[in-house]
Amino acid sequence: MGFFVYYASLDNPELEKIEIEFPFPVKLPKGFDQTLSALINMVCEKYQEDHPGRRMWPAGHGAKPLWREPEEPEFDNNIFHISIAEREASPKERL
Repeated sequence: MGFFVYYASLDNPELEKIEIEFPFPVKLPKGFDQTLSALINMVCEKYQEDHPGRRMWPAGHGAKPLWREPEEPEFDNNIFHISIAEREASPKERL
C-alpha cells in the first residue's frame, strides 16, 4: 500500500477541502467524529488567529447532504461530512 503526497510541502498550503477515500467501506471507531471535529477546530482556530476580525467553526457533521433545488436535500450515508461556518466577529468577540 502506498502513500502519495500531492504537495511538495504541507507546511503552508492554503486548502479549501480535505478528502479521504477508503478503498473499502469502513466503520468509524467510537469517538472518531469528536476527535476529527477537534482536529478541524484546530484549523478553524488557526484561521481566526490569521484573520482576527473573523470567526470559523465546525458547524455540523454527519451524512453528506446532496442538494437538488428546490427540494429538501437527500443524504449520502456513505460519506461522513463536516460543514464549516465562517462569519465576521461580533464587537464583543473583538475585545
